[in-house]
Amino acid sequence: MMKKIEFYSIALLLAFSLNSSVAIGSILDGTKVVSDEDIEWLKDEGYVSTSKFIRQTLVLEPNELEEVDTLDLHSTLLRTSGLRTIAQDLLPHLPNLKFLNLFVSDLRSDEDLEILASILERFNGLQYIDIAGNDIADRVFSFVKTHEAQKELTDRFQKKVVFSFKTLLESQFPVAEREQYKDWYQTHTTYYISAH
Repeated sequence: MMKKIEFYSIALLLAFSLNSSVAIGSILDGTKVVSDEDIEWLKDEGYVSTSKFIRQTLVLEPNELEEVDTLDLHSTLLRTSGLRTIAQDLLPHLPNLKFLNLFVSDLRSDEDLEILASILERFNGLQYIDIAGNDIADRVFSFVKTHEAQKELTDRFQKKVVFSFKTLLESQFPVAEREQYKDWYQTHTTYYISAH
């Protein structure tokens, strides 16, 4: 019985620590997440592995998970493995997610763009994915051009993937207010169009 109480106490503590931002703004804060392979040399600095972050998040009640509309992973050391894990093991549990913030998350490979395409295909409720500040942001145009035959995918990228900090400047919202994304990116499609 004592072990059961301890387990629930720990689960409740994790839920409160994770949910402090969720409760006030439906934001799930993952800004201290790193890929599983990088946690060993960063764990003493308060970071958490992608897998552990997901386990801690899934302790939340279903209604709390439903309230999450923003997953903030900006400035993380996510890498390809972390992005893949997030896409497979966390996003299916966030049915009302609207904004995925991957700003400066160390996404560099073509595989990251493929995972991004998969996320766009599987999670129709997502409105925006911010990949600005990642190496893959420089390759979005060529990736979209390569997949032009798949009009649906191209349209999703053009409507939902924000790759340029200019769009924030255009909308005149400072970085500090990133969590308040709503219809800020009405202008971002023009960057796709003007690049062709």
